[in-house]
Formats: sequence, C-alpha cells, structure tokens
Amino acid sequence: MSADRARLFRVGRIAVLAIVITYFLLPYGVRSWFPVWLLFLLALGLEVDFFVGGWLRTKRPAPASDAPDRGPQQRDLSELGSWSYWDPSEPTPPIAVEPTFRWHHVAEAVAAIAIVASLLYLASRPSGWNAVSSQRQAQTEAILSREASTIANHPATVTCDKKGDYVGFVQDADGLAEVGGNQAFLTPSICNTLYQLAVKHRVQSFSQTARAIAVLGHESWHLRGVGNEGLANCYGFQSGVQIGQNLGLSKSRARAMMQEQLATNASDSGTNSQYRVPSDCRVR
Repeated sequence: MSADRARLFRVGRIAVLAIVITYFLLPYGVRSWFPVWLLFLLALGLEVDFFVGGWLRTKRPAPASDAPDRGPQQRDLSELGSWSYWDPSEPTPPIAVEPTFRWHHVAEAVAAIAIVASLLYLASRPSGWNAVSSQRQAQTEAILSREASTIANHPATVTCDKKGDYVGFVQDADGLAEVGGNQAFLTPSICNTLYQLAVKHRVQSFSQTARAIAVLGHESWHLRGVGNEGLANCYGFQSGVQIGQNLGLSKSRARAMMQEQLATNASDSGTNSQYRVPSDCRVR
C-alpha cells in the first residue's frame, strides 16, 4: 500500500474518532435522536475500503512499460560531461519495492475499530434517570407526588420530563408548575438525585441533593398557589427540611442542606432578582 494511501486513511480514522468523541459528549437527549449504529458503520466502512481497496490493487496487473535506461540521461551528460568511468555492463542494485502488506496497517485498523466500538458502546448506554427501570421511575414519581400533594394541600402529580418537553434544555429550568395547579414537571437530573436519596438511600453530593430538594419544594409551593418566585424559594427551603427527612435524611442534615441553599440564593439567582428570597427568610 502506498504511503499516500495509508496517510489518507489515517486522516480518515482521526476524523471518524473526532465525530465519535463529539457524539459521546453530546447530551443523552440529543444522542438518542441519532442511531449509534450509523457511526459504527461509518468506521467499519472506512476500514473495509482500506483493506479491500488495497487487496484489489495487488490483484491488478502491473502496467507494461519499456525497460528503463539504466544509464545517465542525455540532459545529465550535456550538463555534467561524459561519464567515462560508468560501465553499463555492471549490474545495478535492485529497486526496493514497497511491500504490499504490513502488519502495522492491520494493527491500526483493529485499534481504530476497537476504540470506536468502545466509545459508541459507552455513549449508547443509558445513564442517570434513563438508566432507572420503569418500575423504579414510577415509584419515585409516586413518592415525589406525595410530597408535593402534602405541601400543595390538594392532590398533585410530579412527572419527570424525560423528553424535555417542559423543562431542561428546552425551558432552561429545573422544574415547572402551574400556580394553583395539580401538575409539576422536574428534569431527569433532579428526579435521579431524588431517586438516589428516596429509593437507593444514598446522597450523590451534598449540594446536588440540596438543590433537588429545594426545587421540589419550590414547585410544590407554586402548586399551592404561591406565584412569587422569591417567596416560593423561601417556603421551599423551609419545607425542604421536612421533605429531606421524609426522603431519608436526618433532620440536622436536611436543615444544613436548606441553610446552604438559603445562603447561596443570591449568587444562584444571579440577575434574576425575582428569585431572591425576602431578607427576613430563615430556615430552622
């Protein structure tokens, strides 16, 4: 195989790997739109063309050509003079022919396919809330709906918005609820954190769990009829202590989480001053 052809396929492999890595880094909701097997076929097709094309080249008959003149060309003799010491009867060294098969080409192809297959396997595996079974998802939504109903003081349903129709990368919000309504939506990330706490009895991280509880409390107060975002935050932090206990935290730890949420409220709100809690808001 020629060096140019091998170099071309190396560039192609790098391009395929770049595409696969980009796919791997995309959000799960975006990756689910694109069939993962198409990427694998792209990589496999590149390697098949690499080998089949090289094999076909070796099977083609070499083009007929006149015997090459081993002596100096007339142009060289005109410029440099006669080479009396050159004896055309002496044998010339054989021309080294580049081998048509090299094992390192095979190793490169196998390594490229293995890397692509591994990355696509990892990228296609469900993660987070998508990795939770349907039974566990329903169990978690029932638990969260119970907590929301208690705060709202009327039957309410909490749904984890897996498709992103209401919250997440579409609305750029962790939760959504109609003021005075009976339906709230949470992002899969928030739901997964609450699932880990309520069902698996583990805290993924202090701040992440505190945020998830606060979001559930905030949306629950919207369902109760509180339209002011700052008040909904304050009431959500306060009731979050009880929510945390109901989901498996100790009272002291649940209080510490909500106090952290209160302390970071101003920085978390940023330029959205409507989400800032009143100055007299306290978590006990």
